[in-house]
Amino acid sequence: MKNKFLLVFALLCLTKAGFAQQDISLSMYMFNPLFTNPATAGYQDRQWLSGIGRYQWVGIEGAPKSGVISYQTPLKNENLAIGGLVKYDALGLMKNIGLDLSFAYRIRLDEKTRLSLGLMASLFSLNDSRASAVTGSGTTDASISKFLPNFGAGAYLFSNKYFIGASVPHILNLKIADPRFDSVGATFSKVYNHFFMSAGYVFGKENGVKFKPTAFLKLAQNSTPNIDLNANLLLQERFWVGLGYRSGGDVINESGVFNQFPGVRGESVIAMFKMMATSKLEIGYAYDYPLSNLKTSTSGSHEIYVGMDLGKAKSTRYVSPRYVHYF
Repeated sequence: MKNKFLLVFALLCLTKAGFAQQDISLSMYMFNPLFTNPATAGYQDRQWLSGIGRYQWVGIEGAPKSGVISYQTPLKNENLAIGGLVKYDALGLMKNIGLDLSFAYRIRLDEKTRLSLGLMASLFSLNDSRASAVTGSGTTDASISKFLPNFGAGAYLFSNKYFIGASVPHILNLKIADPRFDSVGATFSKVYNHFFMSAGYVFGKENGVKFKPTAFLKLAQNSTPNIDLNANLLLQERFWVGLGYRSGGDVINESGVFNQFPGVRGESVIAMFKMMATSKLEIGYAYDYPLSNLKTSTSGSHEIYVGMDLGKAKSTRYVSPRYVHYF
């Protein structure tokens, strides 16, 4: 009974926040940064097609299922790059689809370092069947279906050894209202600003074992700050193995009182693996072991990554190291 109580309140917290933390949360964010920062478009200097699928909280009915598929490439002008991304997110009776189109202008600061500035236009489709409208004759089912345009911006300083990024993917604070909820129309949900910051560095010699720590900070209105910390090893320029920690977690305490305290234990620990299956194809897997109260109700979360090198864009004049995508 306690497990069901914890589950209901945990899911309620996610949905009650409406759009307080609406962006997809991925454990292998470092392998597809385009979903949070438009300035990363073309950062590998190649045409790159990739996808990540996530099944969160296995064993819990209605638990989140998410996925992103992206394509990015530099253009003939070496300073320009574009990217496109489709994302899907389902939580219970909510099923949402988003489309992002990104443009990046890259400035070469020296032989190895570039600063990229990016803009993103997005279209988000909200489909929520949880809603009920209160009318004079009682309560009536009233699903919500809306299309929400938005735009965002980001900056990305990077080389083949390090990166520092910051972005705001939603600049417009759009509201979702429906007159069925009362006589004047009530705000059913709202798009809140999200702020993302990321950083990473590769230690080690060119032909030896490399160590790559990364950090990803997520800030959103009406939500506590969350940070992902990861430590990865690169072996033989082909295999990544790593461990991570995600803060946050408990939305209610052990007594069942809603509190959303930061959670000293954290939300989860993460084990991940990625390999170059061929010279053009890389695959990866991540497993999240829960640390919060939900660990009594779920065996954890799973994530699968696939990336494909489609070759260098035509007329790209500069050459990058073969394994430039350390990140």
